[in-house]
Amino acid sequence: MSITTTINSVRSGGRAARSEVRSTSRLKKRTLALTAVVFGLCATACGSDIADDPAAAPTTIAAGSVNSTSATTAASADPVSTAGTPIKITVGDQTFTAILNDSAVAQDFIATLPVTLPWFRNAGIEYITELSEPMTETGPFYTDVEAGDIVYYNPFDSITIIYAPTSSVPTLTKMGEITSDLSAFENLPDNVDMTIEVST
Repeated sequence: MSITTTINSVRSGGRAARSEVRSTSRLKKRTLALTAVVFGLCATACGSDIADDPAAAPTTIAAGSVNSTSATTAASADPVSTAGTPIKITVGDQTFTAILNDSAVAQDFIATLPVTLPWFRNAGIEYITELSEPMTETGPFYTDVEAGDIVYYNPFDSITIIYAPTSSVPTLTKMGEITSDLSAFENLPDNVDMTIEVST
């Protein structure tokens, strides 16, 4: 075999190898393109199924919807204003109405009614009476008090009727709220006896 023949044979083999490489590369590209098309079709189909099936919606959307509904329900379900034990508070010829909630301390107090207790005005915003013995205190404690709230203060075993806006301390338990005109408390004496009984 001549040198020329050998060179031509090598060149021919090189071209064949390069051709095989190019063919393999094209095959890989076609495979990747086909995979991408198939993946896209699957994604479209899956997206259509989720849109058609509410149960298959993303959990984050469902959770947001549930939280929104819960918040609305909680806001509309005020146990103090819509349920509880109605009571009447009498001071001389003045009568106030209120609702006591279902907390343990409120239920303890209801069990003592009817009762007449001495109350004194404090800081021009509230009336306080101190009890002879403590009542059941299981909380929850709260600090966002509002005018009209009836609260139990366990360090002094006292009940407070708040009739004007005020701040709070972290050991108050809400027992209920006054449902009649709060401004009438401003005209009462600083020291009064209040008779409290369950409304019939």
